[in-house]
Amino acid sequence: MTTEDHSTRWRLFDDESTYIDRFGLLLAIASLAVITLSLVDLRSGGSSLREGIGQILVSLFVGATLVVANRASGVGLRYRRLSDVLVVIVIAATLVYVLAVELSGETFSTAANPSIVWVVLSLIAPVLVVRRLFKHRRVNAQTLAGAISAYLLIALAFCFAYLTVDGFVEGGFFGSDEPTTNFMYFSLVTITTLGYGDLSAAEPFGRLLTTMEAVIGQVYLVTIVAMIVGLMVSQRGASVD
Repeated sequence: MTTEDHSTRWRLFDDESTYIDRFGLLLAIASLAVITLSLVDLRSGGSSLREGIGQILVSLFVGATLVVANRASGVGLRYRRLSDVLVVIVIAATLVYVLAVELSGETFSTAANPSIVWVVLSLIAPVLVVRRLFKHRRVNAQTLAGAISAYLLIALAFCFAYLTVDGFVEGGFFGSDEPTTNFMYFSLVTITTLGYGDLSAAEPFGRLLTTMEAVIGQVYLVTIVAMIVGLMVSQRGASVD
């Protein structure tokens, strides 16, 4: 292996990757992850096969979302492989857990927190996508799909952050036990600043996270819309010339 090949493999980003800008695929998988987290309660405490399948589906969709996000964003080969290994480990652990529960006849834990891998990778994913979007010089379908994907990834990241806080705060994130589906719902309501008021963070740190998501969501929309409009104006000016 030449020195150039070695340095290429260890580059943090590779903007000439085969998978670069596959944001249409990312949008489809991210949407499935959000929908699944909105419908499947990971802390139901039941023992049915349906609940086990639900946990596996959540793990698969979230894992696939993070894997595709890395590739579409142009993450370098070595770092991409490291992320893939972590994702596979978490999915395998979920499969083993579900199988063990089914074979033993016990119930699924009602206190299970999201894997730290999901938390870390989901927080990094929207940053990677936005970084790639700002390298676009023309607006196309993949640009728009990437912009929407990053928005969903921010909501997904905060959902896992809320779930993590819920496991460490006395009384829970909302001050009472809530199904995990409420966390995805709350994250979507917060990032869009709808403010229905049916759920709210009970602790100061939770309220801080909630405020951060609302601010980040609004700043993201303003920034990304300005970027897309600017590119479209440039394209139109170039076509006129």
